[in-house]
Amino acid sequence: MKLNYKILILSTLALALAGACNPSGIKIGEPYKLGEVPSSISEVQDKEDPFLNGLKVEMKDLPGHDDLLFDRAKGFGYASGMDGWVWRLDLKAGKAEQWIKPPVNPAGMQYSDKAKSKILVCASRLGGEIYEEKNRVGLYEIDIDTKKIDPIILDLPKLEKEEFEKVYSYSEMPAFSLENLDPSNSRSFSLCNDLAVSDDGNRIYITEPFERSDAAMGSGAVPEAIGLYPHGKLWMLDRTKNTISLVLTGFTFVDGILVENSENGKEESVVFTETSKFRIIRAFLSGKNRGSSEVLFENLPGLADGLERDTEGRIWAGIIKKRSGLINFVHKNPWLKKLILSLPQKILPISHNTGILVIDPSGKKPLYYSMHDGSKVNDISVSVPFEDRVYFPSFDKTSRGLYSLPISSIKIKEF
Repeated sequence: MKLNYKILILSTLALALAGACNPSGIKIGEPYKLGEVPSSISEVQDKEDPFLNGLKVEMKDLPGHDDLLFDRAKGFGYASGMDGWVWRLDLKAGKAEQWIKPPVNPAGMQYSDKAKSKILVCASRLGGEIYEEKNRVGLYEIDIDTKKIDPIILDLPKLEKEEFEKVYSYSEMPAFSLENLDPSNSRSFSLCNDLAVSDDGNRIYITEPFERSDAAMGSGAVPEAIGLYPHGKLWMLDRTKNTISLVLTGFTFVDGILVENSENGKEESVVFTETSKFRIIRAFLSGKNRGSSEVLFENLPGLADGLERDTEGRIWAGIIKKRSGLINFVHKNPWLKKLILSLPQKILPISHNTGILVIDPSGKKPLYYSMHDGSKVNDISVSVPFEDRVYFPSFDKTSRGLYSLPISSIKIKEF
């Protein structure tokens, strides 16, 4: 065990003797043993760090951001900034500017439809920031031409029971009419993190990593990552029926999300990251496996965050932080967690390493993996392939600029 781990544990035990406890009431999950990184991932690890050579930094006014969208036809991109603004990126002029400020901090973004006339934005509180009570967490829609921003859903149904690793098929999903939600049967959205949109734009899948009244992104999510309690959910908003349905519940920190289509055009399954459990999961909504899930990857080398597909169908994942020996030890010994949660976050040993993982279209075969030491870019939340480059949103308040690498510089294995 490294020296800093020993110091942390000794400090924790000292606090225990002083009567320290879990100040935020974070729920603690069962013991969880993490294994070795899968050999299939280790075998495709880049022996060189591509970020040390060839990293391009543009638009240096752009602050740290969580997600990116591009529209080459109109010559613009959009970034969900950690300063609370959606930034507009002028791809021709190479300039970024503050564009629209949602009520709370923007996170995951997607176009509402193929016309790219509107943007759907998940917006949540950011750890360390103060918001007025009227500024609500939820899903918003921005009309690009008018810059009008409309709330789409800010409240979710209260659920009668708690279930673990439960996936619903389409025919079984508990569906709730938005018109019938009121203070007696609903609650505020805890954390609207990421989303995916069906091909026809009618169904929006929204991840809620955990349910807590004071939920927040960034530093506000660290206690949940330590607690490892499975209360993450995936919701589906049906715009034609004006309903919200529970797709799955009882997973740990449901984060990045992709939808997969069946032959009839409706989503057969979804792929999502179980970030703090170091897993990527596929959940089946229809077909012979409906109502079940499969683990595509476990024991990942770091915290998998957002997911994107490129034009060839490959899945790109951001690895926001490398897995540490300390987290392996703590998850195996949850009796330590209440005590660790009493410590200031700034003294916790957190890795500076961040990276990317590329997976084949089936979601089962790794094609490329790289871990960067953090000297050029911090906290990669997602990898966004666009044309001949891949872009790396940096979820770090100190970050400045739009980061990218040529896809040709990334040694992706053929599938």
